[in-house]
This record gives sequence, C-alpha cells and structure tokens, in this order.
Amino acid sequence: MSTPTVVNITAGSQIPSGTRTYVVDKELGEGGFGNVYRVKSGNESFALKLTKMWTFMPNERLEYAKRFKQEYEYGSRLQSKNLVKSYDYNLLEGNPYIVMDLCSGGSLRDWVGQNISFDQLEQVAYGILCGLADLHNEGIIHRDIKPENVLFNEQKTPMLADFGISASIKKRHTIANFMGHAKEVFATGTYSPPEQIDPKKAMKVMGPTNDIYAFGAMMYELFTAGHLPFGSFDDFLKDMASYEKKKKEENWNRQTLRMKAPSKWEQIIERCIKSEPELRFQTVDEILSELGFAAARSHKTNVTAHSKWILRVQNGEEIGRTYFISNLARFKQKNLLTIGWFNEENPFTNDLGITEEFTQYISNFHATLEYNPQTFRWTIKDGQWRQKDGVTDWYPSTNGVLVNGRKTGIHGMELEANDIISIGDTTLKVIIE
Repeated sequence: MSTPTVVNITAGSQIPSGTRTYVVDKELGEGGFGNVYRVKSGNESFALKLTKMWTFMPNERLEYAKRFKQEYEYGSRLQSKNLVKSYDYNLLEGNPYIVMDLCSGGSLRDWVGQNISFDQLEQVAYGILCGLADLHNEGIIHRDIKPENVLFNEQKTPMLADFGISASIKKRHTIANFMGHAKEVFATGTYSPPEQIDPKKAMKVMGPTNDIYAFGAMMYELFTAGHLPFGSFDDFLKDMASYEKKKKEENWNRQTLRMKAPSKWEQIIERCIKSEPELRFQTVDEILSELGFAAARSHKTNVTAHSKWILRVQNGEEIGRTYFISNLARFKQKNLLTIGWFNEENPFTNDLGITEEFTQYISNFHATLEYNPQTFRWTIKDGQWRQKDGVTDWYPSTNGVLVNGRKTGIHGMELEANDIISIGDTTLKVIIE
C-alpha cells in the first residue's frame, strides 16, 4: 500500500471517490485511530470515517488497512436494521475511509447517567441483542461492545457500529502500547471478559460469549447510572492486574445493581459476566428468551444424499472463500476431511487449508470433518488422528473448535445449515444446498 500522508480536513473539504464526491459538513468525533465527519453527496448525508494511517507504525499499517476494509465489507453485505450500513470505501492520500449510515441520534453514551425508564432500557437492549444476533449468525464477533459503539438513527433505533476490526487491532496495539492510542485501546478493558485480555486464552474461547460479557457489563452501567461492575475506568488504569483479578473472581458490586435494576436483569447480568465462558449465556437467543422475545435462529434443515455442503469464510484473512466439502469428499473418495493451517511449503498437509498470516491460532492439525452416509450429515471434531512423538492417537488442537460459540471437543458436533464454525480467528458458515 502507498505511504500515507497527513491530511487536514475542514468544513467544505471535498473528498473524491469514483464517480462521487463527498463534501465535508463538520467533524463529528475524533479518536486515536481516526476521525468521523458528517458529509454530503448530492442530497444525501452520510458519516465518513477516516483512518489516521500516518500515525501507525509501518509494520502495523497493512493489517489495520485489511481489517478496516473488512469492516466495510461486513457493513455493506449485512442486512440488519440494528447494524450501521457501509456504502463506500476508498483512500485519501493513502488513508482508508468508509462512508456509512449517519446516525444523528447520538450514542448510548449519552444515556449513561440519565433517568431512563426500564421499558426504554429494555427496548434498547432488545435492539442491541438483535444486532449482535445478526452479527453472530454471520460468524462475526464484535469484541468491542460499549456505549460509544451503540448509535441511534433519527428513529432512535439502536445500531451497532465499529464491528470487524476491533479485536485484532486493539490486541496488537495493546501489545505495541502506542501512546497516541492508549485510551482507545484500554477503554475496552472495563467491558471485556477476562480471557480477552490474555493472548494465551483469547482465541481458545473467542465466540458469542465475549460479546455477551460486554453486553452484561454495559447494561450494568446503564441501570446503575454510570457505575461499572468491577470499578471505574480510572480504577482499571491505576491497577489493571487487580481489576482483572476482580473479573476472574467475579468480585463485582451486586448491591448497587440490586438497588437499581429489576430482579430479572440482576440475574441476566450475573450470568453474562461470569468469569468462565462456559457458564455464561452461550447465545444471544438465550438472553432474548429470558426477556420474553422470540429466538433468531432457524430450525433444522432436511438433507439428502444429494445435498451440497459448503463452508464459506465469514471472518478471517480470506473472506468469501468457499470450500465445497461434498465435492471434495467425492473427489478424494473418503468421508474424513482434515482442516488446519495452510502451509505454503507443504500445501497438502490438510484437505482444507486455512490461511493465517497475522495471527498464530490455527494448529497444523486443527480439526476433522466426518460424513455419515446413513444420515447424510457432517460432524466436526476438534483435533485429528495422527502420529505424535511416535505415538498414534487422537490429538486435540491447541485452541479448540467452536460451533455457534460452543466447544465441540474430540467427540464432535453434528452440523446444521447456517452454523458458524470458529477456528482461531477464522469463522466459517455452513451452507447446505
């Protein structure tokens, strides 16, 4: 990519993109990673988010640009009234920008500390959960749920923003500890689950439970007029180790919540912010059910011997890539297919090789797909049957395999249409035709 240069944007600045030109009306917000502007093109108004790529270290630019483009792709293809939609992507002097929905109703941060009725809070929670369900059902984990990332349009509909880039970028910048981005990087720590800040554990359990934890912490803040379950942001900055210890020990202020929230919400939040991911709500649908709303997932799909099974990369380094597993199994004349890291030096190590350059979470021998010719269904199992240190046995992967956020284990999980398989930082959607 070209070397980015510093750009100065003011009211009246023109930003060209293909056949359109965006005229800047005013700046809406500024952060360590970029700026957001209100722009117009013809009679339409949009928000334009520009990345300050010139502030990044050269070795960080390529990944951030890729993840930023990924956010645009997510926002342009997902159809949901509770997700901010993207309309355009381009570069300005080497700095990528996205043109997206203008949410003129402010953010959920404006609600914190206000006297909001329980009915209003519940309706907003419902909209947030619907947005999360739409993301999770496409294999996307937001990983940065907080009031600033819940925006409102003119109809006061809550819409999730900033999905697609937060996880790897914030993690990598936390490690690099860029001073100019410190607040933006660390602010998430008051909402994120304990495993997300631990690089040794983060990808072992990366799934819907990460967002569910943050949702619970955020709802606590709304109900308690600005308090956080484990202490303030200043508390977090002063002593991160103690703050994280509180999370792991589930040492949070229940009394403040009990005085402010209905009992059902106390129970919901309690389960959202459990230290162990397995003890939390496993899906957004479970929370919707607790609130008396209908679930979002579809029912079981009928399959036959002629059904075509496909895996499509939803999140990762090759978004959109498809693996035609039915065809591959017939071509190789076997009912077992192996999945693992794609090794360019030995490209045939696995039947399905998954590309991973920026992270190291996919094992060489990560998972196995097994077809049952009696039921016409595929099962995915964690690990592979192989030889290790001279001993042939079934060995699980280092970081595990999730299906819809649940660990499969070595005994496996039978797959269904629209299931989401998580392998490292890559998610694959099951498609049956």
